[in-house]
Amino acid sequence: MALAVFGGITLFGGGDDKPAAVTTAASSSPVGSAGAARSPGQSDIPVPHVPQSVLDKLPVADTDGKVVDAPIDLTTGSGGLAIEIAKPMPGFAQPGKEPITLIPKSQIGTTTWLPVLRTERGWAQVRLPSRPNGATAWVPAAGLERARTQWAVQVSLSKGTITVTYDGKSRGTWTIGQGKPSTPTPVGETFLLSGFVDPHQSFSPVIYALGAHSATLDSYGGGPGTVAVHGWPTAAGREGKVSHGCIRVPDAALQMFAKLPTGTPVDIAV
Repeated sequence: MALAVFGGITLFGGGDDKPAAVTTAASSSPVGSAGAARSPGQSDIPVPHVPQSVLDKLPVADTDGKVVDAPIDLTTGSGGLAIEIAKPMPGFAQPGKEPITLIPKSQIGTTTWLPVLRTERGWAQVRLPSRPNGATAWVPAAGLERARTQWAVQVSLSKGTITVTYDGKSRGTWTIGQGKPSTPTPVGETFLLSGFVDPHQSFSPVIYALGAHSATLDSYGGGPGTVAVHGWPTAAGREGKVSHGCIRVPDAALQMFAKLPTGTPVDIAV
């Protein structure tokens, strides 16, 4: 797998799989359509013009941001469908209404691919990587690349396991470490946001950031409290309720995660 350096950390780049494992959302499966069924005579909902002066004041939908006016949806799955935000663009609470956020074209140095929850007359509702957990926004879908992955991840906090599937079939299940009672791992639908190597993190240089955040901590070691899947140097530290909210896994699970494209759905259940 190729690597690239960004902001002092090393990002995962293109590997043998096409597209690259954690830098694009496309997989070998066919590109999906974000078009919704319409009644006769219906047309696309118009896209409003948003002046630059308005865009400049919008909260940014990245892992550091908070979109207070975003509709919340922690239960709707994407079915693996994701959409690429190829350029910075506004996101809306409803199709054609006032904008609530600015979505950047990259996340932690990785191309922005966001899960699609539903579509309506030329618009797609996407899951955001910012606070609060479950934040969503609508974007005009015309001209945006869409892709569907067969990969998915299920986390069971009650069983203490993580399972990676492809086309509905298990590719591996591993015991995890999860959040302590005082800093629980948040539940709900989320997604793989970015994968990178940070050599300064002695506990686990390999980190897979999710589009979810701790509900009890504003920061992990100076970061924005982003929940991630990562390793741990001791077996005892990878089992039970031991973390600040992140999901700790063995090396075999990290190696499987290297196959997953950004935008892969991750369901964290009790």
